[in-house]
Amino acid sequence: MSDTEPSAGGGVSIARLPVDKPQMAVDFLHARGGGVMDLIAHFWARLPQTPPLSRGDLHLLVASPGGGDNGSTYIEQAVLPADPGAMTGAMLYVPKAHRADVLAADAATAGAFARYIARVGAITPVPVAEAVAPSGVAMEEAAPKKQNGSDNKTAIDFLTGTAESIEAMIPHLLPMVHKRTPARQIVNHVMQLPAEAAAQSDPCVRPAKEGDNAVLNRWRNMYKQERGILFDADVDAWVQSGRVFVYEADGNIVALAKFDLELTRLVEIGGVFTFPEFRRRGYGGRLVNDLAVRIRGLGKMPTLQVDTQNDPAHHLYQHLGWATMGQLARVWLTG
Repeated sequence: MSDTEPSAGGGVSIARLPVDKPQMAVDFLHARGGGVMDLIAHFWARLPQTPPLSRGDLHLLVASPGGGDNGSTYIEQAVLPADPGAMTGAMLYVPKAHRADVLAADAATAGAFARYIARVGAITPVPVAEAVAPSGVAMEEAAPKKQNGSDNKTAIDFLTGTAESIEAMIPHLLPMVHKRTPARQIVNHVMQLPAEAAAQSDPCVRPAKEGDNAVLNRWRNMYKQERGILFDADVDAWVQSGRVFVYEADGNIVALAKFDLELTRLVEIGGVFTFPEFRRRGYGGRLVNDLAVRIRGLGKMPTLQVDTQNDPAHHLYQHLGWATMGQLARVWLTG
């Protein structure tokens, strides 16, 4: 099938990969994502573990230049790029979840991916059981139909990917959900500590232990208040995991952090927090430095994310030698 709507920069060919053979898309994320898409690449690499009956719900796409001489965007579901090095994008679209992960290297590819979502999202029904209707109201009456009479849910609600990719796609997607602006956006700097950057362990850092629960709960609640993110409530499981660390000074726990994700290539540090009464003393930086040493000891790359609005933390990590790889965006279109 083809989409003959003009696109900037010439034609784009989009091929759908078998979910059990995602390596071409995974390699593209690693090669062109600049470290920003490594976490997403990890989850794409695990797609072959998806149960066979669910694989049809996953649209794993790769894009490359093509589509003829008329500047049209073509969607060829069976033809893979002849030269993987020339690929311009990769996207995982899940219509039933109304979400997509995307890396589009240019505006033409972003537009082509958006048109794919519009096309496939318009013809992929969502089972009635997945939607919630007011009590006593039939699903057909609970929400308005889409213009083409298909499924009464939006084709896309959530996007994640490089900030540039998301920014390019949003203008194409907002008309689908009848919005002028996204409901919510989070953009983070993705940072890694290069091998040549120095890091030192600190004797004041230790794993959380039994007896720290009150402080861990205070951390959890204050992090929610300041950052809007609520951690898992099972504090005992945190202690048992050995993935939560505290910084002690003069008998007080003054700062905390945790390993959010431990992957084959990297470990992501998250939840870095210094209690307000102990700030501006360097505790957070020393804690992160110590965790970086521990991660290197595992033979992996230390990684973390910082909200683009959190300038003090971003500057602190830069001062400690962390390099900004790019920006990762998460966007909720409808709330």
